[in-house]
Amino acid sequence: MLCVDVSLTLSCRNLTPLSCSDLVFIQDATGSQGSYISHATENIEEICNTIVNTGKLVRPEDLRLGLIAFRDHPPQDNTFITKKFPFTSDVSQMKENLKTLYASGGGDGPEAVTAALHDALYNMEWRPEARRMVVLIADAPPHGLGEYGDAGFDNGSPDGYDPIEIVREMARRGITLFFVACEPALSGYLYANEFYHAMTSLTGGTVLPLTTSSLLSHAIIGSVLENLDMEDLIREVGQHVANRVLGGDDVDDIARQLHEALMLRNESTKKLKIESIYRTSEESAHNIAVWQQAQDLKSARPLLKKVSGSRFTDKYQASKYSSTKGGIYHYSSATSSFSPYAPSLPPRGGSSIETTMVTPPMTPIRSAATSPPSTNKFGEFAAFSAPKTTMAPSPFGASGAMPRRSLDMRDGSGFGRGMDDDDDDDDDDERGGKAGGMSFEEDQISYDQVSLTKFV
Repeated sequence: MLCVDVSLTLSCRNLTPLSCSDLVFIQDATGSQGSYISHATENIEEICNTIVNTGKLVRPEDLRLGLIAFRDHPPQDNTFITKKFPFTSDVSQMKENLKTLYASGGGDGPEAVTAALHDALYNMEWRPEARRMVVLIADAPPHGLGEYGDAGFDNGSPDGYDPIEIVREMARRGITLFFVACEPALSGYLYANEFYHAMTSLTGGTVLPLTTSSLLSHAIIGSVLENLDMEDLIREVGQHVANRVLGGDDVDDIARQLHEALMLRNESTKKLKIESIYRTSEESAHNIAVWQQAQDLKSARPLLKKVSGSRFTDKYQASKYSSTKGGIYHYSSATSSFSPYAPSLPPRGGSSIETTMVTPPMTPIRSAATSPPSTNKFGEFAAFSAPKTTMAPSPFGASGAMPRRSLDMRDGSGFGRGMDDDDDDDDDDERGGKAGGMSFEEDQISYDQVSLTKFV
């Protein structure tokens, strides 16, 4: 559904596009995350240079990076709960900040995710004029979702903060949340996957499922660049959309008409595409809707349903039997023959978690990319169109340059790994290869993008 802040008062069409961006990385620093921390450290310069070189930012200093690391609350972890590094436009400083992190600890399964989100929202000095994005990288949920093994914190974060309330406030402040789901560990939890799909959708973000740390930089770059393109669209038509909502027009009708108008004008945007590894079910779709509509954890928990069966598609699981090397990705065509490692054990070492796994889908409101039929006229949007964008050369890609229309992040030598929770495994990086199951391309604006856009 189209998300609109009806209190919008800016005359968006006449405003200059935003020329600066604030990006906060929230990094799980527990024992399973060593390869993700290493990959972020090694590729932070590439990430920054690629974003700056798109032309969306005038100067390198227009991009500021912040970092928040988290582990868990005592007694589960006695090192730190969160560790915050302020915004900086100095990439070398960000790299040094990442170098101070090492993967250790973690105990009961769920971690101090809520405390980290709270720090990102309230304890970072966001620029009011900047695009604001948060990339959360983790393989565990926050406390209080109703997971097994949530030792002592089953009612929620001991600091009293609620992650749903925090994410809703992020949405009100125009902060887009992306979640990098470190699989297969995350999908061993009962409700985590559905929770993160719901939370990211509230802010106009998305879940990026990764089965190897080597895809991390590609996922970050792709999600940020797609968001920058959609921000331009928001500023172009946001005021008009808000006026129509205030006038009582149905938001789904508005989304359809806007999409039709943009299609007729052949408007395009950058898109990050990751092949879904998740199955869908009635129960998991129900749980996502519960999380989306809930005001806090307490009101949501009694309404959740348990889902039997594997979280993953048959195609994903088939690799466990088809791969002779174990944990290896295979890509054989432009449409990707995708067969990565599938887990056989639930996460979070040694607890009595049921071996039956949940089946959460990708966010259900992300339907087919085609627009539903509409009988309404769309001439009201004739004055509006998303700015044309061009694809700048990129330092990430098999050939070292980004094709004009598409970047295929598969190099044929892909790899994967099984995540055994708090036992870090760097085999993926040792095998080589840079990407798989992911593409970044410029294409027509889809109905999904319009209907999921948060006009704030």
